[in-house]
Amino acid sequence: MTDRTPLFTAGGSEVNLADPHFFTGDRFLEVTREARRRHPVAWTDPEGEGFWSVTAYRPGREVLREPETFTSTRGMRLGARPAAVAAASGRMLVVSDGVDHQRLRPAHARWFAGRQLAGLAPGLRDTVERRLRDLVARDGPVDIVAELALLVPSWVLFTMMGVPAQDRDELAALTAAGFDDADTSPAAAAERAAAHAGVFDYFFELLEQRRADPGDDVVSTLANSVHGGRPLTDDEVVLNCVGLLNGGLETTPHAISGAVLAFARHPEQWRRLRADPALLDSAVEEILRYTSPPGHAMRTATRPTRLGDAHIAEGDRVVVWLPSCNRDEEVFPEPDRFLVDRRPNQHLGFGGGPHYCVGAALARLELRCVLAALLGQVAQFHEVAEPDRLASNFLNGLQRLDVVLDPVVDAVSPAAGPRR
Repeated sequence: MTDRTPLFTAGGSEVNLADPHFFTGDRFLEVTREARRRHPVAWTDPEGEGFWSVTAYRPGREVLREPETFTSTRGMRLGARPAAVAAASGRMLVVSDGVDHQRLRPAHARWFAGRQLAGLAPGLRDTVERRLRDLVARDGPVDIVAELALLVPSWVLFTMMGVPAQDRDELAALTAAGFDDADTSPAAAAERAAAHAGVFDYFFELLEQRRADPGDDVVSTLANSVHGGRPLTDDEVVLNCVGLLNGGLETTPHAISGAVLAFARHPEQWRRLRADPALLDSAVEEILRYTSPPGHAMRTATRPTRLGDAHIAEGDRVVVWLPSCNRDEEVFPEPDRFLVDRRPNQHLGFGGGPHYCVGAALARLELRCVLAALLGQVAQFHEVAEPDRLASNFLNGLQRLDVVLDPVVDAVSPAAGPRR
């Protein structure tokens, strides 16, 4: 029992926001729409390990912007292993605040600045366009997740990190296995821990190589970063490499596949964008809002405080449900509509405050490159089967999406026509 109020009652007693399988259906947006109306900040206690659920934009933004009151240092996602959080706290960017965060963030900055990103853009465009030509030429459905969405951030991050081509598939598979929350059994938890350990072992080996032979890559940059006269330790370098890999490989694919699904279900918006490519940037922001790949961001209260109608106690966990905040009717008119010309669009897809995603500019570049390639080669998308949603409360996205791609007529043989 708890004396915390209001209680999260939207959707009824069977709703369990801690259960990854709850998110494989369509109820989450319906339930959180009700929550925004009834109790936008509410105590949620599904299995005796309670937390505050924040489903409205303004209190969610407040939590993200005030690290002095809502710290990341005690974990930023539900279900994280306490020992892993303790080991990373103050040493990995996403679970650091204050002086530690100020020390770590500049070490990442160079690789996420305009000049470095501009250097990646030509190779990324060429990679996406070549892959898309093969997919458009296919006579039949394409699994957008496996055959396009996963390619983009993998190519970018592995290129930035200098990961050899022969290691990339295995490293991507280990990263994905580490975030596979579908099976909650002890055996599956052990497998996830082993996958995480495999990723760490890989980067320790790569760091050793970079110490001996530095290159122009993220690992070398972190290894040689000095802030306030202090270099990063080996543990800090590896922790932040893993953080970058997790953040990039596990979010951008959901934005890409979610965008294709949105355009398949809202073909008038694809026609609108094709008619006016100047809408590309606003379309990117709408994709980030509408798909909201990060499912939640968790913080812990450092002191008693009030958030909306809720009295938060020191030590309480506070979970901001980002897809719900990005559908808040008080901020986004007609929030459930997908509109490529939506402005303004101050979504929380990249979080907010000091922890605003360090890779935001990179993610936007990736989406722009994908959309530009699609505009040049795809006239229309056809969804051929109900997509499989990912069983996760931390990542909001698709596990499989089968679509048929109708080619742009002048991009293929004139004899080619629409395919169903």
